[in-house]
This record gives sequence, C-alpha cells and structure tokens, in this order.
Amino acid sequence: MAGLPAPAGPADGERLENVAPVPACASGCRVCAEARERFDALRASSLVQRRRFGEPGRYPYAAGKHTLHRTACREVEQSVGHVRGDDPVRLRGALTDFAHHDTTSSEWATPMRVMEPGEAAAWVTERIGPRGGVRYRLCRICTPELPAAD
Repeated sequence: MAGLPAPAGPADGERLENVAPVPACASGCRVCAEARERFDALRASSLVQRRRFGEPGRYPYAAGKHTLHRTACREVEQSVGHVRGDDPVRLRGALTDFAHHDTTSSEWATPMRVMEPGEAAAWVTERIGPRGGVRYRLCRICTPELPAAD
C-alpha cells in the first residue's frame, strides 16, 4: 500500500517483543481484506498449538517441517512458547505485515505442530519414502525417541 512505512524489525540481538508493532493499514485496505482469511486460519491453528504446548504430558511431541522434537525442547519453546493472546493493536499490525510483506511473527503464529504420540507416529510414517528412506530427522538438542505406532 502506497505510503505505508516499512515495518520496524528487531535490531541485532533485540528480542521481538521489544519491537514496536507494525503500523496498521487504514480500514478497507483491499490487500489486507484478501489476506484476512489466511491470517485468521494461521492464527487459529497457532493458538491450538499454543494450548497443546501447555500440556506436554498429553502432547509430548512437536514437529517443524522436517524435524521431530520433544515438546519441552527449547526450539519448540522459541516457536510455540511465544504465541500470545489477542492484542487487537498488535494483531492489526500483524495482519498488515502478513498481507503486504508475507511475514509472520512468533508472537501470533507458529509453523510447529504439537502432537500426541499417535499423531507423531503418523507424522513419521508420512515421511518414510516408498523404499524405506526417511525424510525427517530427530532433533539433536532434545533427542526424542521415535513414537510407537498405534
């Protein structure tokens, strides 16, 4: 959107929560309106993952795109653990940043999937190739055990 200042990013070493929120577009921005459904779906999914993260006994596994972790892993904490509740001012700015720059923040979104053992076993199975090769890895930080298939 013309006239919209570039979002402020964190300075080297600065934590994301110390950064001012991205300026929000004016009401009625077409780009933001078109991105709203994807933004809301990602936000809702991230809140589910955050809730699951709070129950590590029930959801002991988490996975990124290619790596399986224990839920208590610091990598999972850095992603899922920072997802926060609804701050309307920050979320308006987050929608603007998502819509105009296709960026996300660990404050409102996570790519991690927090899973029960059966879900984790299915995740592993989906990533075994037709000839038996694995297309995933186990985190070297938390070294999770492979989940047992149901």
